[in-house]
Amino acid sequence: MKEPVLGIWGYSSDAPEVAHHDSGAALIADGRVLAAVNEERFTRNKNEGRWPQASIRYVLDEAALDIKDVALVGMAGLSPLPRAVVMGTELLRAFLRTGSFLPNRWLYALLTAKKLRRVPPAGTRCGVRFVDHHTAHAASAFFTSGFERAAVVTLDGIGDSAWCGGVWRAQGTRLECLRRFTGYASPGLLYSYVTKSFGFRPARHEGKVTGLAAYGDPERLLPEFRGCLSYCNRRLYSDFIPTLFRARVDAEWESSWIDRLLDSHSREDIAAALQRHTEEIVVAIVKDAVEDTGLEDVAVAGGVFANVAVNRKVRENISGRLWIHPNMGDGGLGLGAACFAARTHVSFPDVFLGPSPSPAEEPRPPDFIPKNPARFLAEAVAAGRVVGVVRGRMEYGPRALGHRSIFVKADDASINESLNRRLKRTEFMPFAPIMTETAARRFLRNWNPGDRPSRFMTITYDVTEDCRRAAPAVVHVDGTARPQVVSGDEDPFLKEFLEEYGRLAPGGSGSYGGGAGTEIVVNTSFNVHEEPIVCSVEDALRSLERGAVDLVLTDKGVYGSPAEWEEIS
Repeated sequence: MKEPVLGIWGYSSDAPEVAHHDSGAALIADGRVLAAVNEERFTRNKNEGRWPQASIRYVLDEAALDIKDVALVGMAGLSPLPRAVVMGTELLRAFLRTGSFLPNRWLYALLTAKKLRRVPPAGTRCGVRFVDHHTAHAASAFFTSGFERAAVVTLDGIGDSAWCGGVWRAQGTRLECLRRFTGYASPGLLYSYVTKSFGFRPARHEGKVTGLAAYGDPERLLPEFRGCLSYCNRRLYSDFIPTLFRARVDAEWESSWIDRLLDSHSREDIAAALQRHTEEIVVAIVKDAVEDTGLEDVAVAGGVFANVAVNRKVRENISGRLWIHPNMGDGGLGLGAACFAARTHVSFPDVFLGPSPSPAEEPRPPDFIPKNPARFLAEAVAAGRVVGVVRGRMEYGPRALGHRSIFVKADDASINESLNRRLKRTEFMPFAPIMTETAARRFLRNWNPGDRPSRFMTITYDVTEDCRRAAPAVVHVDGTARPQVVSGDEDPFLKEFLEEYGRLAPGGSGSYGGGAGTEIVVNTSFNVHEEPIVCSVEDALRSLERGAVDLVLTDKGVYGSPAEWEEIS
């Protein structure tokens, strides 16, 4: 193995309690991602941000390495003094533009320079490179894209307490930054603020607002949002967002502006206007990036691109290919830091980069061992069972793509209510579908096999009337779905399961019936509300005991009461 490079997103090994969110680690070598994972999967604390000790240990163990074997460490986020400098620079610019003097933020900048440190893992013998937050995002997008050259755009809430994004011209192993966007005019922070104002958790529940937006009229309040945040002459501007930072922490953000809107308008209309405004700004930034770089292909990362409706608008407004890093939020910073530190591209055929279930860790033997697990899974789903799956290496990133998933048949729209109740979730979007390429051609408008984002559930498509009839549980009120499209080359087990299910698919209205083109089921992440996706079989069995699923299928067999599997087997 040539020169393994360790990437880390976490603050300092000597201060493990200093936390941001979504900390994690990745290991790359020989042009491959050997392992990548986020700390929440081990601690079971959603969006865990403390020092990723367990993640670092896992990625090294997966490659049978010790920390002393690592050739280079890339740490996402600036070291304290440079961070304090860019914080102060952006604070001064915000004051000069808006007149907002933010003493809490100035104090934070001074304390950052004086008291905080960035210490790599104990035993590190190699060099350490600090990679600023948005350069790490940009590297995660470009170096996993498979593109030789691309326009790269990053956007999130705020990174290194200074910037919310940037634009890069990427070619070969070079990332040339063309511009950065101030965090004090951040579309991501505006979205998070509205999320908080709706009573949801910012930096976690923005997807609920995206779902809610489809029920509202964006035109009623679009001028309000255009007035508080604008994009002009390739810069973002806001007089409103700096006022939020007068509070000590984001939990204390308040504004009479949003209170006034909530008093006189529905949450649906507010969400719709926010969503439309966000789409307009992001599309304008991307179009300018394409023009300024002279490059048609686009690679993106950062939390704003967790918004699948935004991603769809981007795709519709570019002529080249689009790549959305599957772990687009801060969870992808460790991999980005490793790639940038090493200045290397890595192959990225799938996201199965986490731990596999260990037979030694299974708390008890399975209750039943099917002869053909894929066929059993298809029969169980067709029979109306809610089946959790824990097989192979865990997914890297926020989407469950068949290794830590819950599968349910999609032909009954009421499953959304009943399954959300079992999983203790409150959502405004339907569940996402998993389907074969044959089904994608039938059910998704303008889909083609070259659409890589569709393999990772990072974009939406308009659905056909056939899809509305065949799989109403996965169709949103706006007529879209967020698919995972599977080919046999990527995951033979999932393709076999879906094809078996297609042969068993129940008849329905219109032209829908079993056979080719009906290989579509619900695929949602295997977790209850406010918990991370399950990592181990033990995690999965806790969900089984709570009634979240009827059966659990693992690499070793099936868990569940005989009443749930005997008639199927």
